[in-house]
Amino acid sequence: MIGPMSFSRRQKVEIFVRILLAFSFAVMAGLYFQNGSAALGKIDFSNAPAYQTGHALSIFVVGLYAAMVAFLYAIRLPPASRFPGVFPAIASFLGGFLLFALLLLSPREDLPFWAQIFSFLLIISGNGFAVFILSQLGRSFSILPESRRLVTSGAYSIVRHPLYLAEAVAALGVVIIFLSPLAILLFVAQLGWQLIRIHYEEKILKESFPEYEDYAKRTKRLIPWVY
Repeated sequence: MIGPMSFSRRQKVEIFVRILLAFSFAVMAGLYFQNGSAALGKIDFSNAPAYQTGHALSIFVVGLYAAMVAFLYAIRLPPASRFPGVFPAIASFLGGFLLFALLLLSPREDLPFWAQIFSFLLIISGNGFAVFILSQLGRSFSILPESRRLVTSGAYSIVRHPLYLAEAVAALGVVIIFLSPLAILLFVAQLGWQLIRIHYEEKILKESFPEYEDYAKRTKRLIPWVY
């Protein structure tokens, strides 16, 4: 007879974090889908339907991204190793979520029509591409610098961190909506934290996967053919 399963402290923390973040992103996805449905229902096809449709679609695609993250957190593989220390975790969360501080600001009401459409296109394309990349990353997804499984195919055969590139494109679209010196400063700061996050991620991946060194030599870090 098999006795009750026992978990180490590390496993308990992993399960708690998995449930908490999966639930949080699922709630976020539900709110975005609800707001997207409301925006879709308000479309006036006789007056600027392109703007209203773009607004609704941008909300839906952010919800889809959050739903994908929630799903992957629920099914992700346990980490083989993680970078120790508090600072790498702080860098990861600031790199991923610092731009949420924009919600404390008011969106611009004087943006020209083309700028509004451009921002929606960036948000839709960035988040849409992020969902596609997450489907390739699969159960290896993580916010913290951890190693699970090395993915080098698809978008990862072009750059080593395509998800962060997609997120930066979407973030730029959001910054345009809140365009101000503070919004630009937050965007630059988030990019800086993302680069620190990348440093720790690459370090743990090099330690976990000997083949990562060769992979890094044949691919750019973030921007195809540039960097």
